Amino acid sequence: MSYATLERKIKSIPEDCLDEVSNYIEFLLYKRGIKANEGKEAITDCFGILSLSIDPLEFQRSVRNEW
Repeated sequence: MSYATLERKIKSIPEDCLDEVSNYIEFLLYKRGIKANEGKEAITDCFGILSLSIDPLEFQRSVRNEW
């Protein structure tokens, strides 16, 4: 598919759906970046670094147990 065709399709989408399209494009770029950087610490580029005062695995378990 050419960029012109894709651009026409995007322009035909209702404005209330543009946030979803934007999120999906960001997801594709993120996914593509992970594949391009396999073996590297690419997740921190997208999500930043969280400073947790507890062990990350313990934090994950506590959040999972809330549900």
